[in-house]
Amino acid sequence: MVTKIKKAPLSAFVSVFTCAALILATSSVPGSIVWAQSTGIAPASVKTFTQINPPPCDFNDNFYSENGIVAGIGTGVNAPVSGRFGTLRQFGPPSISSNQANWVADSNCSTNDPTRRNFRILATTGGYPDDNSGSPTEFISILAFLTSQTADFETSFSRTVGDTPISIMNSQNPRGIRAQDIVANFEAYAALKQVLPNGTFAPTPCGFMHDPNLPTNPCFPVTNPDGTARVATPGLRQDWRFATNRTAIDGSDNNNVQGTTIVNNSPFGYFCDDLLGMWIITYFWFTQNSRPPFQQGNDCQTLLNALQQKEGTSLDGTPIVRTGQELNFLEGVPGFSSPFPGIPDSDLPTNFPCMAEGKEDPAGSDSPAAVWLVCPALLDPRNGAIAKDAFLDVVRRSNGNALDTGLLNNFSCLQNTGKFCSEAAPEN
Repeated sequence: MVTKIKKAPLSAFVSVFTCAALILATSSVPGSIVWAQSTGIAPASVKTFTQINPPPCDFNDNFYSENGIVAGIGTGVNAPVSGRFGTLRQFGPPSISSNQANWVADSNCSTNDPTRRNFRILATTGGYPDDNSGSPTEFISILAFLTSQTADFETSFSRTVGDTPISIMNSQNPRGIRAQDIVANFEAYAALKQVLPNGTFAPTPCGFMHDPNLPTNPCFPVTNPDGTARVATPGLRQDWRFATNRTAIDGSDNNNVQGTTIVNNSPFGYFCDDLLGMWIITYFWFTQNSRPPFQQGNDCQTLLNALQQKEGTSLDGTPIVRTGQELNFLEGVPGFSSPFPGIPDSDLPTNFPCMAEGKEDPAGSDSPAAVWLVCPALLDPRNGAIAKDAFLDVVRRSNGNALDTGLLNNFSCLQNTGKFCSEAAPEN
């Protein structure tokens, strides 16, 4: 289990390969204020509050390159397959309205932060932190999808700013670290739909992550027919989980040094080292063991019933998975205790895993399937970070309502009052 570093008010410029901010501990737990179901756009009558944190904008090309991502004309983050906000995808998913833009031009972006270009992001994707709380308090901006290590990561780059050279040699930054090795420590958990249009349940992904022990079909696709990554919200059965909490301060980065022996080398913090806010995507799914007929010794039916009772039901009709503990237990990973009331630790499904996870081929064999996201989380989504014209990007039911009303409520509170629902609203 990891400990979450809670969000605190902070607005600061970032510098290349340096810690971006000091993260302070405050509360960000959803409260009892309930807002009506909507697209998550602020109503006309809202209370005013002090604007401290600027809303999110795309990074400029130089900042991408300085942090190890190719940003040439038509290549890397600027390749059509990346779908970069500010250049592509102004309309269409994740927006659910043909009249709702995902981003707009805004000359304040580079004024507020010189590492940004003047395109402000309206699409605000909601999700859960990777701290086993399952709290609906994470908000991020999916700027671009990256699909190939060779095509998307810089191997050599040099630029002088004033008297300071900024360089990448042999894919390594001045600290001797590759960008992909930093990003590899920060996972975004994607739950692609497994029920196919004909109603068939597919127990394994198509392509690189396909289970070799299963027939080729049925499998669920990792790309869309139009040649885009399927991790955009319409392709998901439930909302995202993000490892924003991982930090070297409290050990939740999984760094493990015993004396002079490095057991696991990952001395990184998301908001300090991952300056582009990137993620490596961990896809997770329900296995064939989660479906009848259940063999003797297969406890998946009991476990999934317990999960569904605890967390609710996804668009596929399968249970929602909010925490890493839930996923790891259902995968039968040794050492994990039961997260379900009344279910003993001894019911860990070692022989019949109910769930599985995987990562896409970094060589890009499944392109345009996304391997990485450029998707910075809002360090502090309060006090102006969610603008009045932003909208909430979450998994929605067929009637348009948010699958998780907690994400909608917190988004609305933040947008309308500048605070989480659990915090006191500002005075008029």
